[in-house]
Amino acid sequence: MRLISLLAASLAWLTANPSFACSTCKCGDPTITLTGAEKPYAGRFRIGLDYQMRSEIEGDPALIEATTDENRLTLGLVYSLNKRLTLLARIPYVMKKRTDSTLGYMEADGLGDIDVIARYNLQPETNRTHLYGITGGLRLPTAEEVEDGNGNALDIDVQPDAGATSISFGGFYQYFAAPWFFTASGSYVTYTEEGFQDFDPGDSIVGSLRAQYAWTYKFAGQFGLDFRQSGKNRFNGVTDDDSGGFLGNLWLGVATRVGEELLLYTGAQIPILDDLNGHQKEDSSFHVGLTYDFE
Repeated sequence: MRLISLLAASLAWLTANPSFACSTCKCGDPTITLTGAEKPYAGRFRIGLDYQMRSEIEGDPALIEATTDENRLTLGLVYSLNKRLTLLARIPYVMKKRTDSTLGYMEADGLGDIDVIARYNLQPETNRTHLYGITGGLRLPTAEEVEDGNGNALDIDVQPDAGATSISFGGFYQYFAAPWFFTASGSYVTYTEEGFQDFDPGDSIVGSLRAQYAWTYKFAGQFGLDFRQSGKNRFNGVTDDDSGGFLGNLWLGVATRVGEELLLYTGAQIPILDDLNGHQKEDSSFHVGLTYDFE
């Protein structure tokens, strides 16, 4: 019911051998759908909603294994100051449930860490086929630490987000050849401070290779590869051996246009390349969302 209300508004797990694989960087480039498959123009304002469902398993089954289910609703805001500079904000509301093999259970929800991103196009304005540029981002520690009824902070893995500041920088390339559209992007993400409970996320490289084919003006199919390579996390100065590594997801999706300004989409990220450290597994994740352009 809480999720329905949010959409309508349009918006103690501890063990002797701890494993703390709090996800801080999701696989791929979450701004692809938000920025769209068209070139920006001055004064364009876009709003988007993205709902994601995902789960992960970590920990040694012989000792203790935990499953975290996450539902993330993200409000996206995009404004193009001119043909070159576009600003984005991504504001998440996160709901998590965590169950371990000892039947321990925790759940929490709340505002996540907000991303603010800038994209700057470098191509000449006369170029109508290619679009390329640089990106820079800042993740703000806007999440609040959730506590139980006794005032004790819940485990870091069930917190809505890490509560840590990070910076990112990278680049993107887009190729337009109707009815095809291709995009490639990548970013390096590093955290400048520890988050809740002295949680220190590992640096990561995230990115996407995507293609879209428009069968008609109103309907298109999408496929590609989303990836993440990340270092190991640290918690209270201790390295988590069940964190970090490489993950590659196949992206399959469809998008349809309703009228001239509304775009609806759905898709799934399906793990196909997995070289994660230690005992951890990420299941397929599912997205559904929309974007709307205001003139």
